[in-house]
Amino acid sequence: MSTRPITIMITSVLAAALLAGCGTPSKRGLEARAEARKRLNVVNAQLTYDQAMQAFKSGQFEKAAKEITSAISLYPEWAEYRLLEGRIFLETHRLEKAIASFETALELRPEYAEAHYYSGIVYQRWSDDARAYENYLTAFELEPDSVDYLLAAGESLIAMEKLTAAKHLIESKLTYFEHNAALRHLLGQVALLQGDANAAADLYTEAWRLMPEDEIILEELIQAQFGAQRYGDCLRAVKQLQDMVEDDRPDLMHMEARCLAFLERPGDARNLYLKLTQLEPTNAELWIELGTLAWELGDFHRMALCGARVTALAPQRYEGFMLKGINERHHGNLEEAAKFLRQAAQRAESTALPHLVLGRVLEQLGDSQAALDAYAEAIRVDPDNSDAQALFIDSQDRLLTAQHPDQVRNE
Repeated sequence: MSTRPITIMITSVLAAALLAGCGTPSKRGLEARAEARKRLNVVNAQLTYDQAMQAFKSGQFEKAAKEITSAISLYPEWAEYRLLEGRIFLETHRLEKAIASFETALELRPEYAEAHYYSGIVYQRWSDDARAYENYLTAFELEPDSVDYLLAAGESLIAMEKLTAAKHLIESKLTYFEHNAALRHLLGQVALLQGDANAAADLYTEAWRLMPEDEIILEELIQAQFGAQRYGDCLRAVKQLQDMVEDDRPDLMHMEARCLAFLERPGDARNLYLKLTQLEPTNAELWIELGTLAWELGDFHRMALCGARVTALAPQRYEGFMLKGINERHHGNLEEAAKFLRQAAQRAESTALPHLVLGRVLEQLGDSQAALDAYAEAIRVDPDNSDAQALFIDSQDRLLTAQHPDQVRNE
């Protein structure tokens, strides 16, 4: 037979007898009881906090909120409880209450790095990037081993378009976090925003070597390499990513086709474009690129088909009309060619090419003044275009010679 119930009963009787004989508790006794109650509250609060954290991690935010409120009522001086309260508010999109909880946590513990970090998240969601940056940077200064705080500070600087400051901040810690891919990834993004595709490609390459299984880094590396005109490297990276993903991705096939075209493998590129136009028959960009490739290969029949598809899919774009005009010129139909090329030129707001092709056709038609006007328009839309400048000068000279042959001969 267990003696536990008897022991509990005896203990209870003795305790009652002692209390009966004690009379009124002394001041010291009251203080001892208060301290004991406080210690008990701390223990109960911690148990309740643990339950709240478990509920929070499992996504049971209502239960977590109830538990953390109970923990705070038992021990309101503990900053961690206020932090979890704020995180629950943050996850349930109650930002005003979240920032109030984080501020209370910081009042209780001013050098609480995590509270600064989560305050930064709130300000970031409010698009107050300056205050977000201040909190992120403070968090990092308090815990300089936390790369997440450093990354958040750098991202806030990028959001404020302070790209040089972001670059200097990250680079200053690059040696310390020498094996961290995320920092190099962020620097690659800065380089792209600064228009330095070569530097971006180098940084993304470093990041990917540190995290070779990261598909996002590899995908951004591909974009950087293509922008840097490293088409061979880009093609290899595309192949690696295609091996990593489960399904065939048309966007990767498209990048592969572009690389092949720039690597002077037009036949292979054309085969891929033909597959792509079957997979995405309403994608005007694919038809434009296939048509341009057909022009390069001298496949005017396919070029005409592509021009027709583009004018049907995207009549506001110039490329379809230009392809149709070039095809008509090839077949000697200059009047028809000029008609299509005028339509192309009307739609080309910042591209000189359709104006230049129109000018050449107008010269063939013997309309030198209209050709000169076309070349002038090409210079207007693209002032740095050397072909447009040369054609304009030559056309101007020919027109002057035709109008004043004796004067030109005398000069």
